[in-house]
Amino acid sequence: MNNLRYNFLKFKILIPLIILNLCNFKHLQAQQFKSCFSEGLIQVNTDVDSLKIVLNTKFQKATKKKDTIIMVKSLISLSALARKQQNYDAAFENSGEAMFLAEESKNIVLIAKSNEEVGVLNYLFKQDTNAGINFKKAHLNYKLAYSKNLVELDDLYKSYTNLMLYYQRIVEVDSLKMYIDSCEFLLPKLKNNNFQNIQLNEKKAFALKKEGYIKESIQLLNDAVFQLENKIVNPSKKDVDKSFLIILYSRLGRLHKDIDNIELAKKYFKTAISIKDINGENAFYLSFVYQQLALLSKNTGEIEKGFNYLYKAKKINDSFLNPRNENTQSFLTFKNKYKEQLQKKTKELNARNLELAKKTEEALRFKIILFVTLAIIVILFLLVRGKMLYTIHKKKQIDSKELLNHKNKELTVNMLQLIEREEVIKELSDLIKKSKMDHSTKNLLKSIENRSDSLWESFNKRFSTQNEDFYNRLQKKVPNLSSADLKVCALIKLNFSGKEMAYLLGISLGSVHVARHRLRKKMNLNRDVNLTTFINSI
Repeated sequence: MNNLRYNFLKFKILIPLIILNLCNFKHLQAQQFKSCFSEGLIQVNTDVDSLKIVLNTKFQKATKKKDTIIMVKSLISLSALARKQQNYDAAFENSGEAMFLAEESKNIVLIAKSNEEVGVLNYLFKQDTNAGINFKKAHLNYKLAYSKNLVELDDLYKSYTNLMLYYQRIVEVDSLKMYIDSCEFLLPKLKNNNFQNIQLNEKKAFALKKEGYIKESIQLLNDAVFQLENKIVNPSKKDVDKSFLIILYSRLGRLHKDIDNIELAKKYFKTAISIKDINGENAFYLSFVYQQLALLSKNTGEIEKGFNYLYKAKKINDSFLNPRNENTQSFLTFKNKYKEQLQKKTKELNARNLELAKKTEEALRFKIILFVTLAIIVILFLLVRGKMLYTIHKKKQIDSKELLNHKNKELTVNMLQLIEREEVIKELSDLIKKSKMDHSTKNLLKSIENRSDSLWESFNKRFSTQNEDFYNRLQKKVPNLSSADLKVCALIKLNFSGKEMAYLLGISLGSVHVARHRLRKKMNLNRDVNLTTFINSI
């Protein structure tokens, strides 16, 4: 009697711990995670005692060869093996190193696989925030890798189930249902998908229960149990698959407990703890089941049984979750250790990027300065060259104009000399006319009279040659000029006097004045504009 009272007091004292643990594991789920064989580095029939040795040997060889892919896969496989053996210290250590190497390699497949393994460990230890982060990152990289044909559909599907597990844990039913739909779409494309279908039905049952469909949830779980109990879904993984019955029976126990069917609930919970956990993935789940049985036993007056169940639950929790346990301290603080390494690596990378950015900026500044300098030099060269060309051109223009003026002066002088000579000839012809003329004398006078016309033709030919395009420019400026007007303009340009112009043109001096007046009218010149200056400007 005293022993019973003592156990009851101990049980009463430990009840708050039960409640606390039940709160912590209220939505604890489980599934079949990847094993140490998933990466294909070791054969399934390898001796159990040799698995760690084989994987370590592969890792060491890969390290010597600097083969990052095999290094990361070896570490992930070692983590999965340690997880199966419930050596979580080694599991966290290996998966953390794998993630660190994967991030450095920038290999999307390795990043996906390492984040997935770390996410599994986060999930098992109820590190929900980190589990979500790592599962989501793994999934993004799996999707990218699958789009590039770098991974199989099975890997992508497994990533979807990890996210289902995460949203089931944090009870985001809408997100869970979204990923259930995704898995239902992919499921028919998988080979040997019977077990995956059973897992999916367990997730559907959870969603139904959360939406208030208790009977439908129970029916779906019973169907899943029947399939797993009576069908060999995958002969090569028969015992491993059967471990999932722990989850199914525990879920049924929870549902019957919720509807106050206590005896049936206890039956299902007891069935759950009787099943062997092949991969060691359900240790925390079994702790949860023991706590449920402890509470049910207390409510039915089975104090001794309740205390024993509670003791088993506490033993599991103390083994893996007690921070005072030296064996758990390292992996319970794992995320900080590798986070610090990644942060350190990130800082180093940022420092290198900053240095590179500075060098790039300096190089860019140098290029800009060089470009601006060259541009200034080119502009100065072009300005100087332009100025020189302009000066040369201007000089040529001046020289050309001076040469033209000189030639025009020569032409004027020559023509004046010819005019004087012609005047002498005219006086002689006038004297001859007063005397008696025979036939030869008449021919001579006729020849003298024709000299005036030939004199103009000679002048005009030389003028046109020296003053190229003068007539064209003049006609563009004043389109309505006659040929007689053009002759007058040519003589004005060379500063011939009215008398000289009259002689050359064979007209009177008065006619010359009339011709000049007519030109001013055609050119629309004001009185203050000098006709000679205007014509010389053309």
